[in-house]
Amino acid sequence: MTSPSRPEPPPDCPLERYLHVVSGAWVPRILWFLRFGPRRFGDLRRDLRGISTKVLTAKLRTLEADRLVSRQELATSPRQVQYALTERGMAFEPVFEAMIRVSHHLAELEEATDPAMDR
Repeated sequence: MTSPSRPEPPPDCPLERYLHVVSGAWVPRILWFLRFGPRRFGDLRRDLRGISTKVLTAKLRTLEADRLVSRQELATSPRQVQYALTERGMAFEPVFEAMIRVSHHLAELEEATDPAMDR
């Protein structure tokens, strides 16, 4: 028995591009922390426990190339770099709000159906 075919996104649909951009373990978390305001590289590194400098640098460069994040060199000694969401990056705010609502709803469903919660 074959599976029913599923429609592909239209060729001009930007969904595929942005799903690719924001996929993975780190990018959604980077965007999450930046939604609260600009962060220095070292602060992001601490926020994202477990990420290597190399991976964080690569992810931030990709986000900057996609114009979701801006990079600003601060006039400090030693030199520091600060990252912030661009207007394009801030467009993901409703996505995060929806994910928060869904997460709360799922947690409520788990509590309602988990027999261990009755103890």
